[in-house]
Amino acid sequence: MFLIEEREIGSVPLLHITSNNGPAKKPALLFYHGITSAKEHNLHIAYTFAKKGFRVLLPDALHHGEREKSVVGEKRYLSFWDIVLQSIHEVPTIAEPFLQEGLIDENRIAIGGTSMGAITAYGALAAYPWLCSGCCFMGAPQYMTFSKAMFEKLEQHGVEVKEAQKEAVLAKIRPFDLTADIERLNGRPLFIWHGKQDDTVPFMYAEQFANRLFNAYQGKTDRFQFIAEEGAGHKISRKAMLAAAEFLPQAIGSSHVSRTT
Repeated sequence: MFLIEEREIGSVPLLHITSNNGPAKKPALLFYHGITSAKEHNLHIAYTFAKKGFRVLLPDALHHGEREKSVVGEKRYLSFWDIVLQSIHEVPTIAEPFLQEGLIDENRIAIGGTSMGAITAYGALAAYPWLCSGCCFMGAPQYMTFSKAMFEKLEQHGVEVKEAQKEAVLAKIRPFDLTADIERLNGRPLFIWHGKQDDTVPFMYAEQFANRLFNAYQGKTDRFQFIAEEGAGHKISRKAMLAAAEFLPQAIGSSHVSRTT
């Protein structure tokens, strides 16, 4: 039997999904959706991880789902990095009530997401050493490079972005660019999946990052897995979801990271 509970923590609406089997205190996975999506759209992913013994927390990002107000369409894309940074800042706030209620293991809190959600997860891993693992589908950890590419794409579509605006965004996101110092991962387990035919978040971002991590993890497949799927675009395949659900429980079982670190 599975529980799907609606909660609101601060100003963040979220869904809490878990199985009633096993102990009350479980490992947790905070999982973030992509731009223009919402928490409910990842219920199939949450169910897959809940079957593996996780409490899965699906928050609505700023300007999405129940938090969607006047910032929609082009405005939402222009607010992309504000949305990502807000989600990163909210990570401890979301986890805290579940910790206080004794529902999640403080040493086994993982983070993941799709597209914008995966980009959020990469930034959170850079910010919070106590997150024990990451699970990233179709993301880009290269905040600075990806942001510049986004500016170029906006301008190609006739949207003017002033140089001062660009510099302000780059200054805000720079501390969360995981690729600037991959040592911040500190050997924490990481699963990455990306479709080779992705035309929204190009495959090259994942490939370049994975090539660096192969050296950092020295072939430790129990702590790092990269799947590049031929023929897949900007949509998680069933193969990807099941592979992540196999990897994370095993990896997280040997990865205990103290929140006091």
